[in-house]
Amino acid sequence: MPKPPYHDLEFSQEQVFWPRDTTAQRLVYLMPLPRPTEFLAFGVLSPDETCFVGRGRVNTNLGPFIERMIRDRAEVRLYECPPLPREFIEQYISNPPWEGHEVENPTGTPVRGFAPRTVPDYVGGTTGPLWPEGVEAGRCTLLIPLEDPKAFLALGVAPESGTVFFARKGLLEVSLGELISQAVREQSRVELHARPALPRDVLDRYLQLPATYNP
Repeated sequence: MPKPPYHDLEFSQEQVFWPRDTTAQRLVYLMPLPRPTEFLAFGVLSPDETCFVGRGRVNTNLGPFIERMIRDRAEVRLYECPPLPREFIEQYISNPPWEGHEVENPTGTPVRGFAPRTVPDYVGGTTGPLWPEGVEAGRCTLLIPLEDPKAFLALGVAPESGTVFFARKGLLEVSLGELISQAVREQSRVELHARPALPRDVLDRYLQLPATYNP
């Protein structure tokens, strides 16, 4: 598979991502990276033509990028590993061409669970603060892909203790950008994980996991 154009989303999102002379379905596959503050995006014309690859920061670039893709009439999906050839994906994980050095591949098994109905939906502007008062330092909002690639789970975690202070689920195109913006306003770091470093009993409260999953 030939290398498509690469876009560093930290610098600009005003470039042309898609060919103008096509009516094919536009899909965007988002995925986590070994560095959880960053994400990778593949722009794909159905069924198998990759038009571009982009990389950016979760807290500042992911929300605006999703908004741009919606304006471009693309469907956005989130995967722990998108449905593209593994050897093609690994070119952008293990040896990023814009840095010129190797990065460790992800380890462990992705979660790929369902968020139970007891996890509330995120409704921007109507749910009040995400973080409770008194939790001022070390706030980290973990974003996790779900079995439905159009959805996400967000967990507000204190990394030192592993305590989860909030859980929300939502649809990427509807609420992810707004949730990220609110988390940043509340002075939280935002990370995207295929496999959060949380104990199984903690994840069980917020995800319906396969019986074979071992953290």
